[in-house]
Amino acid sequence: MMDVIADKIPREQIELLIILQQKERAAVKVQAVLDELPARMEKVEFALREIEAAINEKKAQLAELKKVYRAHDADIQTNQGRIQKREEQLRSVKTNKEYQAILKEIAEIKKASSRMEDETLACLDQMDAAEKEIQEQEEALAAETQEVAQQKSTIETDAETERRSLDELVSEQAAIAQKINPQLIDQYEMIKSHSRGIAIVQVKESVCLGCHMNIPPQMYNELHRENEIKTCPHCHRMLYVII
Repeated sequence: MMDVIADKIPREQIELLIILQQKERAAVKVQAVLDELPARMEKVEFALREIEAAINEKKAQLAELKKVYRAHDADIQTNQGRIQKREEQLRSVKTNKEYQAILKEIAEIKKASSRMEDETLACLDQMDAAEKEIQEQEEALAAETQEVAQQKSTIETDAETERRSLDELVSEQAAIAQKINPQLIDQYEMIKSHSRGIAIVQVKESVCLGCHMNIPPQMYNELHRENEIKTCPHCHRMLYVII
């Protein structure tokens, strides 16, 4: 641990250290807000991407339904041609057996066509439902896009406000640091690096508010009457009392 500055220190220097730390802690909080902004933006955009993904999925389903519909329609048309061809053959058959065979084939083709027509109708119903759902989702997407734009604008405004606040705090820290004894600043920075960013803490009723441990009574009394930087024997942070 760095040796404590032995010379008497004006109370103003201690107060400047306290203010410097307050500014630094405020800057840390502002930076934490700024660090959270990308996650806020991501959360806002996530709902939008979910709707877009749902629309794309539904459009893919609709495209597949249309493909199935066209295939069934083509098969039905082909079967119609086959039926017409077989019906023409009926006029030229010479035996009852051949006649019955063609009639059976025509019946099977018509049965297959009837099944495909049912599937085609079902496909049309599904296509109508899909198109309606896509329209509803696109309307929801338009509304969500507008809402997201407003939220993003708010986040960007918040970010600009926080950045200005951070710039002001950093500028204030620099101005305050220039008024403090460089050796004192060095000691402050060293302690801060080992004490989770908190270098100077208040003592209240003989208790260090950094580690919540009691300090020696003599040290507590000296803090009230001497302008010296003393450190907690437990957490080694700088100590001060409010006089």
